[in-house]
Amino acid sequence: MRVLQIGDNNIASTRLTVAVKQLDCAVDVIGTAEEVDEAFNVANYDMVICDFDTPITAEKLIALVKSLRLAKPEIPILACGSRSAMDSVVVALGAGADDFVLRPLDGDELRIRISALLARRPEREAVVLECGPLRLDMVSRQVVLDGSNIDLTPRERSVLQVLLRHRGHVVSKDHIASRVFAMDEEVAPQAIETYVHRLRRKTEHPGVVIKTLRGIGYVLDEA
Repeated sequence: MRVLQIGDNNIASTRLTVAVKQLDCAVDVIGTAEEVDEAFNVANYDMVICDFDTPITAEKLIALVKSLRLAKPEIPILACGSRSAMDSVVVALGAGADDFVLRPLDGDELRIRISALLARRPEREAVVLECGPLRLDMVSRQVVLDGSNIDLTPRERSVLQVLLRHRGHVVSKDHIASRVFAMDEEVAPQAIETYVHRLRRKTEHPGVVIKTLRGIGYVLDEA
């Protein structure tokens, strides 16, 4: 999942970025409201987080929430702020933000709120992704294969999420990279191959297979 965070590189905003990344998300952070259009021209986002504890004025962020809600009604908007910014967060909710989270951040609350927002989307994101005996719970982030838990790294889990969302269909390396890596991350040419190789090894089972179509991409499906 890819998230656009509108904030700044202050301590509070950086902690928010870290917390969101821990939920297996790629996070692009922009420091001004003016950069939003440029960011959407470069990437597709599953969610926007507006941080009201940054140097960007509340008025600009609220105006941004309004314009985003009109231009991209399908994308969830999450407002974040401390209690001192609560008045602005309330105005943002009235302007079109879908939900809010208060500082100090609680990782479990953040995970639940993000999962709930994704489940409300028109295309409705599945809370549990499955392919035969393989199961990924998007809330708990548990991966289960034939009843047994599998230990995956956050990045491996992110790649698996992309493959599961497109189960039975070819997914290109470029598409996987666009959902897993943020703009400021360097992606080695063989990175996706490495993660898929690890996933294939960890999810080895007669009932599920990850096929490689050379030069095209990968397909996750029931064997």
